[in-house]
Amino acid sequence: MLKKVIIFAFVFFNIILSSYAKDVRFIQVSEVMYSPETSEKLQKCVDDINTLKKIDFVIFTGDNISNAKKEYLKGFLKEVKRLNPPVYFVIGDRDVSKEKGLNKDTYREEVFKNIGWMQSLQPNYVFKKRGLVFIVVDGAKEFVTAPNGYYKQNTVDWLDKKLNRYKDKKVVILQHFPLLSGETPANNTYKTELYYEMLKNHSNVLAIIAGHFKKNDEQVKDGITHIVAPAYYITGEYKIIDIPESYDAIYTQLRHVE
Repeated sequence: MLKKVIIFAFVFFNIILSSYAKDVRFIQVSEVMYSPETSEKLQKCVDDINTLKKIDFVIFTGDNISNAKKEYLKGFLKEVKRLNPPVYFVIGDRDVSKEKGLNKDTYREEVFKNIGWMQSLQPNYVFKKRGLVFIVVDGAKEFVTAPNGYYKQNTVDWLDKKLNRYKDKKVVILQHFPLLSGETPANNTYKTELYYEMLKNHSNVLAIIAGHFKKNDEQVKDGITHIVAPAYYITGEYKIIDIPESYDAIYTQLRHVE
């Protein structure tokens, strides 16, 4: 009997230790551009991700649907609901349009209703995984849709407060629009200097992870790793991102879905 108790205690202790392990591995999928005609491509992505082990979560970093239609969003959410890991979402320039009846409030309500209680009703929100803080920052326009993003002053101020709140934690920022400059000026984010100026006050940001540019790009600027994923609907690729407990590096790999 004593032997069984010791074995049980050992197993239980190891389960507790593993749950607090600080290595984080997650998936970034950008620009799925879901429509009923491309649903099979998303199905393959979900099936492929579900074959992977020890994934902490999946983040879709915007342009999740090809057109701001509620039926497209419902089809997209129905498919990604099959994912084994927890899933989170960033709003992209293709995802919302008040003129078409899919504004940010409606978008987030559909996400909450279809995916579950862990989803925020706000486009800017925070979640935590294994000691790391992840902050989702929204730069999409819903009134006059355009390919360039804009992080408004109130959004930058909100992020500034969150970074202060978690100043003793390492932070990863997740957004659709990169702060880097792209090859097409019309796609570049508007007034990034406001954002950059705010970041100078904080030393806890490990990375800013984005999409939008439809290409693979990684740069280090002022000690922050900027990661941009290619468009899944074009390349059939998503990113696996590993952050070790030491936080001394960020490792990425592209995975192609056959």
